Amino acid sequence: MDSPQFKALHWLANIDKSQITDDDPHVIQRFVLSVLYFATGGPPVDHTTDFTLKRRGGPWRNPTNFLSPNHECEWKSSITKGEGRGGGIRRCDADKNVVELSIYNELAGTIPSELGRLSFLRTLYLGRNNLIGTIPTELGMIRPIASISLQYNHLTGEIPQDYLRRIPTLRFLQLEGNPLKGKIEKDDPLCQMRNVYKPKNKVTNTDNTEHKRVLRVLTATC
Repeated sequence: MDSPQFKALHWLANIDKSQITDDDPHVIQRFVLSVLYFATGGPPVDHTTDFTLKRRGGPWRNPTNFLSPNHECEWKSSITKGEGRGGGIRRCDADKNVVELSIYNELAGTIPSELGRLSFLRTLYLGRNNLIGTIPTELGMIRPIASISLQYNHLTGEIPQDYLRRIPTLRFLQLEGNPLKGKIEKDDPLCQMRNVYKPKNKVTNTDNTEHKRVLRVLTATC
């Protein structure tokens, strides 16, 4: 009953004022983000919670509107620069699917595997927090993701290379500042990923298949 998943379900069923239904296309998205909140030290939320207040310290101390009655796309800090910023949902697409998640708010806890269910996510930034545990292999399920930044936390275990190299769109991977195990060699498929594209020949109007490097930035101290 103390698991982040249970807390998220309890919040959805009994506290969330949005009254989202189980047939809503965004119910999984809302559940996943609430699991992230509770898994990373988010304080308890009830019917009287003031989502604009700054807490004295600890995880999620800067207000981000997370778990407010608003749509998930509005779960973000009103402060974008300087002290007091906490990040949040930085961008959604036209259908209100989360595509950019960026939180730097002294998060403490583990990265939940449920993040792999955010199937429209393109940018994940959880760097410079106090996260522990391993990197979920489920991140490899997010097919359109282009940037994963988990640097300067306390993550341990093996780098899930076999899963990350399956992401065809991955361009940025930042893991430095974590006591991770494993080593990504320059000739590793993760570093040698290619994207096939076919530019048109303006003269003959034929396709010239070429290969372009995909993973442009890799920073890892491992």
